[in-house]
Amino acid sequence: MYKIAYFAVDWNYELVDQTLHGLKQYTDTHRNVLLRIFDCFGKDLGNSKDKSEYRIFTLPDLSGFDGAVILGNQIIYPPVREELVRRIDQAGIPAVSIGCPLPGCVLINHDNRTAQRDIASHVIREHHARRLVYLTGNLQNDCPEAKDRLDGFLDACRENDIPSENIQILEKTWRTSEGSETARQWLQDELPLPDAFICANDEMALGMLETLQESGIQVPADVIVTGYDNLDSAQLSCPRLSTVFCDYRRVNYSAMETLIEMIDGKRVPSTVQISAEIVASASCGCNDDTESGAIRERTFQQTRFLRSFYLLQGQLAEELFEASNLRDLTTAVLHNRAIFGCHDIFLCFNDYYFDNYEKAEWTQDSESYGAEMVLASRNYIRFPTRQLLPEPYLSKERFLIFYPLHYNTYSIGYIALDGISEAAKMNLHESIFNFLEIAIENIRKKELLRRFNEMLSDLYVHDGLTGLYNRFGYERYANETYTRLMRKYGSVLVLFTDMDDMKVINDEYGHDAGDTALKAVAQILNENCDEDDFIMRYGGDEFVVIAGGDKPDLDDQILASADKYNNVSGKPFRLGLSIGCVLSKRQDKRPLDDCVREADILMYETKTARKVGR
Repeated sequence: MYKIAYFAVDWNYELVDQTLHGLKQYTDTHRNVLLRIFDCFGKDLGNSKDKSEYRIFTLPDLSGFDGAVILGNQIIYPPVREELVRRIDQAGIPAVSIGCPLPGCVLINHDNRTAQRDIASHVIREHHARRLVYLTGNLQNDCPEAKDRLDGFLDACRENDIPSENIQILEKTWRTSEGSETARQWLQDELPLPDAFICANDEMALGMLETLQESGIQVPADVIVTGYDNLDSAQLSCPRLSTVFCDYRRVNYSAMETLIEMIDGKRVPSTVQISAEIVASASCGCNDDTESGAIRERTFQQTRFLRSFYLLQGQLAEELFEASNLRDLTTAVLHNRAIFGCHDIFLCFNDYYFDNYEKAEWTQDSESYGAEMVLASRNYIRFPTRQLLPEPYLSKERFLIFYPLHYNTYSIGYIALDGISEAAKMNLHESIFNFLEIAIENIRKKELLRRFNEMLSDLYVHDGLTGLYNRFGYERYANETYTRLMRKYGSVLVLFTDMDDMKVINDEYGHDAGDTALKAVAQILNENCDEDDFIMRYGGDEFVVIAGGDKPDLDDQILASADKYNNVSGKPFRLGLSIGCVLSKRQDKRPLDDCVREADILMYETKTARKVGR
């Protein structure tokens, strides 16, 4: 069994979709291969969000793999590629890079130079284009695809005797917006149109095609436009884009075959080139041989998919935002697995995120994966992060794609899928994960708010000094306790307690001593009462206790505890308590407030008698 790690970035969604389906096809036909794909949505900006995306590449322990494949031409941020190469070298495993030469890796790529030369030569020879503008890919990211395609364009110009003054090269970085902006600026500056805009990829060509047509420029009557990659959108454009077909499924199949040979110790060439072929179509003036029936079928299928997708998205959104905790959220995700395009879906949280879910912040680094993960399923299962998933889930899944989950720079964890969603091809996959990340964080914030409100509520009903209930606590819980204890015991004991000589303690020993005395009384009452009794600081130095009628000697116990405190506390003051006690029986049907008033009167009589007896 070969265990392979594959690193990809969804920078060009359609190309990555072809890659994923090619890899799935390979594992389906090679039962001795376990493939773990680590995919993300990082771009080339190197900002905090991108770094959080690229963190998924740090997840696997590569020493546990037999080999690795890097989709180098899609990982366009050089530091990420460099770190991957370092870790692969440290693990001592063979590796293959697709589209970008990397140290220690066998290179698998298309013959970009020849293909770009061929389509440029076609435009020059067949359509007599002599004034050419070329839009390059990114020439600054150490990946040779852009340079090879530029060289192929220059080869075509040289071979067909195009004078240098007829050639204009615009350095770009692959994006659709750059094609649009180039066309917009060209027309704004009222520059004469060239015979052809030749673009290094379909994305820029499609952006240019759309902007030119919006401005009334006809393609190819006024100007030719060509691309490279043969994306679905290029096939469906009007006019159909002339481009280059690259078989990315074949490239990935070749990458996997080459890597297996390397693992087996066989000699392989340092570079494997896959040929590409030009697709000459309507945007350069050739006949569009695309069958209208095929276009209608594809458009129909996409329309049906989008209708289904938005229904599923609405259902997922409703269930996620109704979720009140992580367990509800997990249930919603599993229930809506169809939108993820898989049979099994694994939602894994960082241990520190999970364990501190109800806290506002974490003390440890929250940007990396913890030593352990928590799989959210019917039960929460902890497992070492290096395993990726707990057994037996891991061993039964031969094809898994891991995507990062994070909120801003906080790493939440990751999600693992055993299939490929059609949403990936239409740039909707990323939005699903963003949606899920926001939902997870919203639930956490709901929990924080609930806890904060509980804390405020607790402060509202408790005395700040003694921790006993206050008057608000009496209004909220006293009658409830009285009724519950009456039902349980058939009678309830109500005590009204007042401290003796509190003013003397404050005057002679200071208010700190007075506070100490109050807290001591609170502790004595807690020690002598049951957990389900009600104890409150009624006000100043007065306390009320509501207890079950099964302890008629409670007042004597409290006084005995006060005497014990005086003997052992070492404090300069003595605690003295006057207590009024009322026993209310079920048949009396007396309101609690009446019992408290009577206990207060009895307490006052006790205090008065004590003063007279001095």
